[in-house]
Amino acid sequence: MIDGSSAGTLRFELLGPVRAFRGDDPVDLGPLVQRAVLAVLLLHADRPVPVQEIVAALWNGDPPENGVDVVQRCIGGLRRALDPERTSLLAFTNEGYVLRVGENTLDTGLFRAALAQARAEHQTGAIGTGTDDIRRHLGLWQGEPMAGLTGRVFDSARARLNEERATASGLLAAPQKPPVPPPAPTRIEPPQAADPAYPEAVDPWEGHDLLPPHSI
Repeated sequence: MIDGSSAGTLRFELLGPVRAFRGDDPVDLGPLVQRAVLAVLLLHADRPVPVQEIVAALWNGDPPENGVDVVQRCIGGLRRALDPERTSLLAFTNEGYVLRVGENTLDTGLFRAALAQARAEHQTGAIGTGTDDIRRHLGLWQGEPMAGLTGRVFDSARARLNEERATASGLLAAPQKPPVPPPAPTRIEPPQAADPAYPEAVDPWEGHDLLPPHSI
């Protein structure tokens, strides 16, 4: 998990309204446009996002002239809210802004990890913790993912998440396959030695040109 300073571990939610918590306390993320910037960064968690890509996502490809300035102001607001001590949680690189989230801090990451394990278990019939985890992580959903955010980027991500949610529900409803048994070992019979008491029969006419008596 990550610590954005100021006492408490940060965690993020996209499976419903865009929210952040420090420990059990909600973080004030500011206006809707600032939460939209956070959502874009979380959809690309731990990967740099170019400023122009954030701008395009926020205004669906038709940004205002000051779109870049708005995004940069939102980045400043998010830094103050999430990382007041500037621990490089939200950093600028040559490729864009990157939000460095740790393991188990983003609800979509937790959900997808549980879904992948549950799928693998259902394919093999070895039902285990993955199925239990997916049942628990379905409880993380608090309505529509990224509720209130519109545009192609958010709509596409929302549709993909809803498909994964339907897949997870289907796995829970599907009958469990019995485990596939391992193949039975092949028994190899050792070669049998010739019995010295019964030597192999020898054709008495072998090597002779004479016809056997019964053929005369």
